[in-house]
Amino acid sequence: MPRETTHSVFNEVRHLQGAVDRRLGLDRLPDDRRLAAFGGSMSDDVAKKIDKIMARFDVEHSPRLLAEDRLLSGGSGVVSDAAVPAIYERTMLREALYRLTALQFVDADSAKFASTVEIPYSYRDQTAAGPANTRVYEGAEIPRAGIKQAIDTTYPIPQKLGFEVSDELRHLTGAKLINWDALAENQMNASRIIGEDTNQLLFNAMLGAADEYGAVAITNENLELQADDAKTVFILANFPVVRPRRLLDLQGNQIGSTLYPVTVSYNSTAIEAYDGTGDQAAGTYYVLDYNLGEIYLVDEAGDVQIPADGTAYTISYSYASNTYKFDTDLPVNTDLETHWDSFLYRFALRKSQIEDERFYVADMALMSGSVMTAVEQAKKFGENWKRPGTALAMTGDLGSIKDVPASKVYGPGNHFGDLRVLIGQRGTTRYRMLKPWVLSSLESERGPSGRFTGKKSAYGDQWIAIHTPTPLRAALTTITLYSSSARVAR
Repeated sequence: MPRETTHSVFNEVRHLQGAVDRRLGLDRLPDDRRLAAFGGSMSDDVAKKIDKIMARFDVEHSPRLLAEDRLLSGGSGVVSDAAVPAIYERTMLREALYRLTALQFVDADSAKFASTVEIPYSYRDQTAAGPANTRVYEGAEIPRAGIKQAIDTTYPIPQKLGFEVSDELRHLTGAKLINWDALAENQMNASRIIGEDTNQLLFNAMLGAADEYGAVAITNENLELQADDAKTVFILANFPVVRPRRLLDLQGNQIGSTLYPVTVSYNSTAIEAYDGTGDQAAGTYYVLDYNLGEIYLVDEAGDVQIPADGTAYTISYSYASNTYKFDTDLPVNTDLETHWDSFLYRFALRKSQIEDERFYVADMALMSGSVMTAVEQAKKFGENWKRPGTALAMTGDLGSIKDVPASKVYGPGNHFGDLRVLIGQRGTTRYRMLKPWVLSSLESERGPSGRFTGKKSAYGDQWIAIHTPTPLRAALTTITLYSSSARVAR
């Protein structure tokens, strides 16, 4: 089973956690289910990162945890009727972290909660003194090494989630007559959502950082040239498009200007992106596929519109130059296996760029399961063609390319889709837990007529910070998969 190291300053916390795990049935779940996100086992590196975050929770909530342990030791079946127990909050946080596959690839730690978060880091300044400057003779000035230390400022990101529980369920819990699996599944579902959201934020941050490195701005690209009163989907001259990035304070107010903005003008009027809520005013909006650089117009209901031929239609954006665009269409007289061999060649070139030109170590490759399956078609994975450093895992999944471990990116809302492969150095993106998961007091719910329903509800929140320092984005690069035959105005 997953082990918690001796990070806790209180043995009582470990005792209490064990009792709750038994009540929820978590101690009976096999590793292949409990740690499914990590393939059934957790590395020491990931376990240490989780330990740091859990230790922060234990210190901040020690009075509540110790009081709950005393109640449990005294024979009480319920530690609280007015508020969600701290040990329940701790369990939700821990189980969410057990689903956080992105922890393997980021620098993770805890930090004090504040309106701004300082992220210290260091990087190599290639314009400063290098190996050729170390031979200094008597009396000469000694050049300084090209290592710089800096601090970036970022802002907290809130994560909030509510849940409800019936009086019947609480009473059964108190009487110890409970279907443990029902409660465990409820708790696991909440932690799953928290974990999925954090995974999404981290993976998207890494991909966004790679795209932002070396981004090139384009102003007023003319899309009207593709209009013919019939086509709806237009293609941009460059792709992938860098996603706009906004910094928000604790109140949700924007800090400074939007980075890498996208501006679309139709019929000489600036139009906004379609948000899918159905709450936007009547009008024309745009939908942009950032990976493929494809755009189309819709109305407030999401119905596709046909741009009129001769009507002004322009877009300003930034595109990612830090990528290689790999055409998945088979060239003439080329079989599938040979074509994917060429992907491995391009992968090796991107790795070399990170290591030989930017002086970082490429030790991770992230992609979707579908992309993995496609790459596995390469001839070099056959027994007679296998090369050292390029192999499949025992499960049959992609293991490594040029000795760079490959891992799956999955979960709702990630920007990778089946179109992007990220190559780079682990630990470049920073993840900080500012305020571990805490649930509010249970409150009685009321029905539409104002009468009580016999259910209690609560919500939980936590705050995190995610940031990739600008100079360190050079440690990341991507490959973009696309079909040249499909990426056409249509």
